[in-house]
Amino acid sequence: MGERTDYVTYVHQVYDYLHTIPEKGFEEFKTSAFVLEELKKIGFEDIKTGVAGTGIIVTIDSGKEGPVLGLRADMDALEFIIDGKKTMIHACGHDGHTSMLLAAAREIHDRDLVKKGKLKIIFQPGEERLYGALRMIDSGLLDDVEEIVGMHLRPKQDCRLGKAIPAMYHCASCIMEFTIKGVTCHGSKPHLGVNVVDAASLAVQAINAIRVNPAIPSSIKVTNITVPGETYNNIPDEAFMAMDIRSESNEEIERIKERAIAAVTGAAAAVGAEAILRSKDGVPAAEFDQGMIELAEETIKDVLGEDGSIGIFKNSGGEDFHYYAQKLHCKATYLGLGADAVPGFHNPNVVIDTKALEYGVPIWCRLVEKRLGA
Repeated sequence: MGERTDYVTYVHQVYDYLHTIPEKGFEEFKTSAFVLEELKKIGFEDIKTGVAGTGIIVTIDSGKEGPVLGLRADMDALEFIIDGKKTMIHACGHDGHTSMLLAAAREIHDRDLVKKGKLKIIFQPGEERLYGALRMIDSGLLDDVEEIVGMHLRPKQDCRLGKAIPAMYHCASCIMEFTIKGVTCHGSKPHLGVNVVDAASLAVQAINAIRVNPAIPSSIKVTNITVPGETYNNIPDEAFMAMDIRSESNEEIERIKERAIAAVTGAAAAVGAEAILRSKDGVPAAEFDQGMIELAEETIKDVLGEDGSIGIFKNSGGEDFHYYAQKLHCKATYLGLGADAVPGFHNPNVVIDTKALEYGVPIWCRLVEKRLGA
């Protein structure tokens, strides 16, 4: 991006550009090409591209014994329907995450911060699709990662500008989908059919009757019931049903999933219908390493001062980052960085205080210094 500038100027330049090219998960072609071009300008040589389609992994190997540390940023934007048109918007701060990690990569390279072990800088696609991390893992290029850290900008109500969170605990989350099949007939002869609306109605009541463990924050709720077509004087023979399930425990969410399947299939069977499970996709709950949390806490205080950390924070949202710890069996933590985002992420009108980007870069650099420095 022209002449070599200080990281403050650079991170804003990168952000300003990335904010203008929001792209859907696994379609981050412009974003990936830009990041690759910048990485080459910086002077990196060990760059793996096309990982999970549009992902990039940069490796800095000191050649000396030490831990293998991964730093991860996500790149994708969100799709909205505005005035009847599909519109891509960076409404979750991923452009900020990519900007901070790219600027930090330049600092890490120029300052030669990796003195031992190995650093892997990960630009991941498809977080909003909730399986971008899985595809990165499937590449096999991260099999040697022993420790990994992510970072996410935070809305005003979570963490204020100039503050940070050493461990953001997300819930396990799952979207469960069913197709309910019945028998169609004319509305004047309902006894000849099997009404899937009846089945869906009973299924909602059965779902609402599931008792979750009160000691573990969890929830399950039906979020969609759809019957195709616009004919209202016949008994419909097919319906779609979806529900959102969340829990702070990976074990508890599995128990809730089993209860949900039994509830829907049993409710449908009670009226002679059949419920077919279509999917139960989701992401795991955060499982962090205490040593990594302490490293993040110390790093935050080094950069933002003794009162810079607000401590651990629990969030009922989901994040595919947590697949890294689960599948790679590595130590992890996930930082939250105050950005005074309003009115909130996943809102097409969200605005962040870009001053936060200037804090994220030195946090990344200091973390690398503390873990991989001499």
